[in-house]
Amino acid sequence: MKGKKIFRLVMVTLLILFATLYFTQAAGYFEYTTRRTNTLTEDAITRFEEDIKSGKKIKAKDYIKKENNYHNNLSRLGSGVSSAIESSFQHIMNFIFKEINNAVNSD
Repeated sequence: MKGKKIFRLVMVTLLILFATLYFTQAAGYFEYTTRRTNTLTEDAITRFEEDIKSGKKIKAKDYIKKENNYHNNLSRLGSGVSSAIESSFQHIMNFIFKEINNAVNSD
């Protein structure tokens, strides 16, 4: 009976993870972030080429996008909570797979 509960929990967890990844992919999130980065790079290349044609002095820092620093107390709290969830999830999954291993090997 214990093995069935563990198997059911693992299957539900995997189903939820699969659904999350599937819907993220279907919504085009990864393609959007990649395209956005590409567009910024293409704009910088265009500006660089125009500056070379016009004979302006070239500085690399003018073409590299400066990343904003969003670190504050709330973002640090979110990062800490995320790390705690990740650690907990990893411990839970390790426990589940140990129990599955024990259930399979004990028969």
